Amino acid sequence: MTQSTYNNSSNTSTHTKVFSLVKHKIDNVEYNALKRANKPMVHITMTQGKYKYLEVDFITCDWCISKVGQAKLQARLNMESTFMWLRGYNIKTNYNSVGNMTIQLRGDDTTIDYLINEMNKLIEDSTCWIKYRNENRMFNIDRHDHDLYVRPIRHPKTNTKILV
Repeated sequence: MTQSTYNNSSNTSTHTKVFSLVKHKIDNVEYNALKRANKPMVHITMTQGKYKYLEVDFITCDWCISKVGQAKLQARLNMESTFMWLRGYNIKTNYNSVGNMTIQLRGDDTTIDYLINEMNKLIEDSTCWIKYRNENRMFNIDRHDHDLYVRPIRHPKTNTKILV
């Protein structure tokens, strides 16, 4: 079975906010409601001081972000991270990544709102989304096929020692 571009007219309306923030960890009731609505989980997993940890997980829907969407969203997130740094925040690159099934962000309310607004804008572009599941059957995602899959950026920690 092959993957197809996500193009659901019910989610492409400019008035529909597919991505909406839940300001706490999602419980089973909310998880099941998102699954029925075919919407991703967008929630704060932790708050630490002035930082909030956002997770976007596509496991509750049958579509996810494509490599084109990953590139567009990561570029926009990198720019917003620069502005966050200019506002006095420390950037931890391991917490700012766009994968095709999960998106993680460590930031402030402004950055989180920006990311959610950008994802809602990208809903209009069908090249940014792919369908990865048909009901309970998963499509084959070939992680070596660079036309369909891009690995999220992971930065090594600076305290990692390489023994020779």
